[in-house]
Amino acid sequence: MGKSQISDPPNLKKYGVPFYSVAWIPHRVLKSRHNQTSDESSAADQSSTPTKEAEPPTEELASGNYLVFAGGGGEGRSGIPNTVLLAHFDVASNSLSDQPVNKLGTGSELPYRMALHPNGDGIICAMPNSCRWFDWDQDQSSESHKVGLKTSEKELTQLQDVGQQLALAFSSDGTELAVGGEV
Repeated sequence: MGKSQISDPPNLKKYGVPFYSVAWIPHRVLKSRHNQTSDESSAADQSSTPTKEAEPPTEELASGNYLVFAGGGGEGRSGIPNTVLLAHFDVASNSLSDQPVNKLGTGSELPYRMALHPNGDGIICAMPNSCRWFDWDQDQSSESHKVGLKTSEKELTQLQDVGQQLALAFSSDGTELAVGGEV
């Protein structure tokens, strides 16, 4: 007479944060980040040696289907952190990683909306009173070359103190950003 417990499917994960936005990270972003860091390291090693081909992406990046999520508990004392995080999606098993690949806290600022730059330069998140830019961060210290996010040094002066933006979208070439909020 009791209810039977049905387990969650493998493509459903609970990372302890309610999410308000999500985006797929294009493969070309991951590959270009890997090639960029390989080019930088080979340029540093280049003296009189012949040019080396860029290393192939690691298995994780080659099979890399990553998603970036943004959300949290808000400005109150809910105990739920505000965060932008990355998770790996495995196509073969149709499942998300058990733990986030990267998790970046945003303090008391809740990232409500998000837009991925079409050229793969980073992401922009709408916070309660302004917008914040995040850059990709490639971990070169390990063999896995995991991708992550870091808060950018870029100043978004035109988007400071504009209030909460409910919609963000880049033009297809990434030169324009449309934002919209309540009046």
